[in-house]
This record gives sequence, structure tokens and C-alpha cells, in this order.
Amino acid sequence: MLKKKWWLLAALLFVCALGGYFVFGKKADGPGARATVKKDMFRDIVASPGELMAENTVYIQAPPLQANQIYEDVKIQDMVAEGITVKEGDYIATLDAAVVNKKIGDVRMELDRAQTTLSQTALDTTLQLRESRDGITNMYFTLEQKQIALQLSKYEPPATIRQAELDLDKAKRDLEQLEEKHRIKERQSIAKMEQANRDVARHQNNLNNLEDLKSKFTIKAPKNGLLVYVPDWSQGGKKKSGSSIRSWDPNLAMLPDLSSMLSKTYINEVDISKIKKGQSVSMGLDAFPEVKLSGTVTSVANIGENRPGSNAKVFEVMIKLEKVDSILKPGMTTSNNILINEVPDKLTIPLESVFSEKSKSYVYIRRGNMIEKREVALGKSNDEVVIVEKGLAAGDEVFMSEPASAKDNAILPIQ
Repeated sequence: MLKKKWWLLAALLFVCALGGYFVFGKKADGPGARATVKKDMFRDIVASPGELMAENTVYIQAPPLQANQIYEDVKIQDMVAEGITVKEGDYIATLDAAVVNKKIGDVRMELDRAQTTLSQTALDTTLQLRESRDGITNMYFTLEQKQIALQLSKYEPPATIRQAELDLDKAKRDLEQLEEKHRIKERQSIAKMEQANRDVARHQNNLNNLEDLKSKFTIKAPKNGLLVYVPDWSQGGKKKSGSSIRSWDPNLAMLPDLSSMLSKTYINEVDISKIKKGQSVSMGLDAFPEVKLSGTVTSVANIGENRPGSNAKVFEVMIKLEKVDSILKPGMTTSNNILINEVPDKLTIPLESVFSEKSKSYVYIRRGNMIEKREVALGKSNDEVVIVEKGLAAGDEVFMSEPASAKDNAILPIQ
């Protein structure tokens, strides 16, 4: 009998305890992921994605189109694959010479016309100078006749003598005028011939330059390196076979020096005042998450710019990598964490553990078998953690996601 009563008493106590647990307490049966509040060094950082590029790059360019008055687009007929290692003098690409061939044809026609003009000018000046010289020769004969007439008139009346003297003076003046005109015609002829020769030389020089330009439409590597395509700013994507080269954008490809690399990033106008040369940067690679890199800010742009997809101004920032690995390639995406400053002895919790409601920030904290919804006062944050100024103590455990069983609890104010 006593044994049976003992079992009944034990069962009754168990039922009462179980009922009291469900009535008066809420078990931490929500999500199991929790984080411990730590007192640690807080790192104030600015996070920004970037793109790897070589610090020093040799660009492979098309021949000087604009210098030869070629402003039309020139097609890339053929180009080797991106990413191959080339040696100095190796074949890179071939450009379509149609535009140059048309220009050569036009210049040859202009050269032919200039040569014809030169020949015609030479004939015209020769004829004009001959006529001028003949006129001078004839005037010498006339002058001699006037001198003889004056000599024969010495026995004539004074009026006849005077007329002979006037005729001689006029013949002398006419001779002087013809000689002056001849000298002017000679100078004119020399100028016309020089101009005609200059036109021929100019067109011949243009033709030679175009022929030389055409010979350079087979592009070769200027040095050893890894071949990387360059962006096509007009059409989008990268320049390759079928793309166009323009006089204002002659770059065809590039050979980056992979021994020294940069990460180019853009910082928004809100955070740019925090960025200074010499700040330390920790980096990650999207392609290789396990790889961790470090670098230093080397330059900060003074003038903002608009980037595609953003209405806000951003500023270009260059970060130099301290060490270079063989897996690094230009164009790889980096995650950059620029260290602004470090604050010691601060309570921090993960950003995921913070919730908000009506301008109040709160966390779910474990208290034995209970879950409390407690208000917290927060300080600075980075992309991982936030400083807790009030509301928590070191060693407290906060939930990383909202427990369903405590969602409707009232927020306990900061004490």
C-alpha cells in the first residue's frame, strides 16, 4: 500500500512540475544558434567590393589612326584568345585594312593630280619666262634703234632732236619695266613651283605613311606577358574578334605586370572622408574564399564620379596588395575591408542577433530556460558585429534568429 502511494505521489509531483514549466516559463526551444557577448577589440571598417588590376600595365594599341586622318571604326578581323602567355614579337591580332585601302586610293588620286599640276606649272612658267625674256631682247633692239636715231638727228631741227631724245628715254624706261616684270615673274614662277612640289611631297608623304600604317595592321606583342582583353566602352563587354577600334580608344589588349597588383574600389560619398592613404586593408577573393590577402590604401580620389547603376557620387580608391599570389588575375573581384580604427574593450554581438521595432533595438537573450526580449543601446558597427553600449553583459547569450516562442514577448527596457 505504501509503495503504491509513493508512486502516486511521485506522478502527481511530476505533473505539477510539468504544468508549472509550461505555464510560468518559456523554454529556449527556439533556434539553437546563439552567440556569446564578448568584450573584445572592435575594428571600425569600411567594406567595399573591388577589382584586381596590375599596378603597371603595357597596353597593346592599334597603329596611330588619327595621325593619318582616319576617324572611322576599324574592325578586328582576328585576335588570339585571352589569358594566353605571349612572348615579345608573337602574333596578337589582325585589323581590317578596308578603311586604309580606301584612304590609300584617295591619296593616290590626289598625288596624281598634284603631279599633273606640277608638270603643268613647270610648262606654264617656262613659257611665261621665255616670253618675258623675248620681250626684253626685243626692247634692247628697240633701244639701240632709238640711240641710232638720236645720233642721226644732230643735224635736224631742235624739235626733231628733242623728239629723238624723248623716244630714247621712253625706250630705256620700257626696258627697265620689262626687266622688273621679268624678275617678278621669276619669283612668281619659283613660288608656284615650290607650292606644286610641296603638294606632291605632301601627298607622297601621306601615301608612304598610309602604306606604313597598313603594314602595322598585323599586331604583335611588344613584350612578354599574360594577354588580357580590355573593356569596349562603346559596345560593352571586351574587345575581341569582330569588335571595333576607334581613334579615340586605340587600346586593343594589355599585358599586365602581375608582380605588383592593386585592387580598385569605389567608396560612397558618406564614407570617403574616413579613407586615408596608408590605412590597412584585409581582403578576400570571391573566386577563392579561403584565400586571405592584405594591402594598404595608396591613393584616394579628390573628385567623385557617377558609376553605372548608382545615382550617388563615388570616389576611386586604390589599394596595393602586400603580397602577390600566382592565382591572382586581373579582373578578379575582391572584398575589401578598410580599417579605419580599432577600439579596445568593447562588448560586441553579431549583426544577425539584433532586431528592431519602432526605433528600438533589441535582442533575444537566454536566461536559464527563459528567453527574454531585451532592449539594447548600440554603438558603431562594421559588416559583422555591432558595439553594445547598454543592455548586455559579457558572457550573455543572444539568439542569432528570432525564436518563435518569444516573438510576441514585451520588450524589456534597459535597466
